Amino acid sequence: MVALSADLEEVSLPNESPSLDAETLQRLRAGVRLLALHSLSDPDACDEVVQETITRTLKALDEGRLHNPANLGAYVRGIARHVIADVHRSRARSPISIADPERLPSRRPGALEQVISAEEQQRLRFALGGISHSDREMLRLCFHEGLTPGEIAHRLGVPPERIRKRKSRALARLRKAFLAGGHD
Repeated sequence: MVALSADLEEVSLPNESPSLDAETLQRLRAGVRLLALHSLSDPDACDEVVQETITRTLKALDEGRLHNPANLGAYVRGIARHVIADVHRSRARSPISIADPERLPSRRPGALEQVISAEEQQRLRFALGGISHSDREMLRLCFHEGLTPGEIAHRLGVPPERIRKRKSRALARLRKAFLAGGHD
């Protein structure tokens, strides 16, 4: 950590200038990036830390909160450490995203769950056989192809409200056939 801190410690502002020149800004970015990479190991998160740290630093300079320009590096390092801590906290609080299936815990169904699932699938196939072809087609378009009632209506050339009613009635008939299949 000493080497990372040293990069930022060497950065200071001239007493007469409360703004950052391009070279100083570049040195700050490089030092903050090293500090962020050391803590986060995620290049995208590091870029966000650098951006947020520089933004907070510029705001602090505009508001005159840096009392000793010679300590700019230490001041920026402190801001960066707070931003990195915020990133760690947000990661700990955020739920696992379904968009990232590799992070989801692996869960294999038990033997009982497999039997029940197979039994339900068999009942569903039986129930689908017990409804009309047009009902099966309606449900296939909705649930297998993922079309909305408006899209189905456009495809079939009928009003969307008619599709909503047909879908509702087809689901009711399927539900009835499914439940009847379990009471044999």
